[in-house]
Amino acid sequence: MPMALVSSDSATDGRSTQVPAAWRALRIAVIGAGLSGLAAARMLADQQHQVSLFEKSRGCGGRAATRRAAYPSGQPSGQPLRFDHGAQYFTARDPGFQRRVQSWAQRGLVAPWDGRIGAFDGTEFTPAGQETTRWVGVPGMSALGRELAKGLSVRLETRVMPPRWCRGRWQLSDEAGTDLGRFDRVVVSAPAPQSAELLMDAPRLAAQAACVDYTPCWTLMLGFDTPVPLAFDGVFVNQTQGPLRWVARDSSKPGRARPARDAAVAGNATRSEEDCWVLHAEPGWTRKHLNDPPEQVEAAMLEAFAALVELAGGSLPRINWRQSHSWLYSLVETPLEEGCLWDPALGIGACGDWCNGARIEGAWLSGEAIASRLLAAVASA
Repeated sequence: MPMALVSSDSATDGRSTQVPAAWRALRIAVIGAGLSGLAAARMLADQQHQVSLFEKSRGCGGRAATRRAAYPSGQPSGQPLRFDHGAQYFTARDPGFQRRVQSWAQRGLVAPWDGRIGAFDGTEFTPAGQETTRWVGVPGMSALGRELAKGLSVRLETRVMPPRWCRGRWQLSDEAGTDLGRFDRVVVSAPAPQSAELLMDAPRLAAQAACVDYTPCWTLMLGFDTPVPLAFDGVFVNQTQGPLRWVARDSSKPGRARPARDAAVAGNATRSEEDCWVLHAEPGWTRKHLNDPPEQVEAAMLEAFAALVELAGGSLPRINWRQSHSWLYSLVETPLEEGCLWDPALGIGACGDWCNGARIEGAWLSGEAIASRLLAAVASA
């Protein structure tokens, strides 16, 4: 997938953690409100611990993100445009995670994306991965993180400095030096390079996090005034020279406005409904052009997309809206496959997709894993 997402309540997969007889509520800080941090926070809060979740961004969910844009001027009024500019979809293979996803689907948080997916090898288009169930958030990927954060104590737009061990507890402060409190346990849920910095008082864990590499990704979001004449809703572009690696018709996903794709392919697209696309650049090309001006990057990616559509026998409609975004930590190249990192003596650890095979599924399972480790350590104390 491009860019490439156990508690005690009824929405879990049934694996619950027993509260020890000598139980006491701990103050626990979770740094990072991506899906792994949310998984850990939810599980720990379900066990009645006092969980504080800190996030440097304006919203929860990490790369399961959706960009909203105002409807283009001069067009009929309607809903704002939405673009899943990070994770495009996720799969569920682990049985426990499958049950979790089914519970989300029952609540209307996610739905299968039945878009037609293809691959382009530089010469021709072929169908790809039709047997795979691809899940997306509804009405955007960010809806999942936003809903899962409800009921949790979340402090947004707060950049936490490395926690410091002080008199048997962890002292947290933000970049302005504001005291954020003292905590019994700390869970770090951030990209590996950032986690390594936050774990400086736990050097063994920091060294493990520092070994993990990521690929960056330039993303281009495009809004067209009529449907793009491409028979596929998502295409893996298998050309290592770049610039494109993946293109997707976001408006084909459930809960979004659905364009007249079939009419566009037939050459009679007359509807004015906006057609939203997300383009992801090839990792090597992104590295080479990571510091280029956005205008140059957008021009190169748009030219490549136009060429792709021309090879399919069509041409790009008029563009009403466009914007680029660079993900420095996009896809994990060298995941640890440790599940999570935890130091029971210090009471600090880390989780994330980089601990558990990348992807959204790995991130969620990593969050559950570290919560389980923490609770088990409390139970055995």
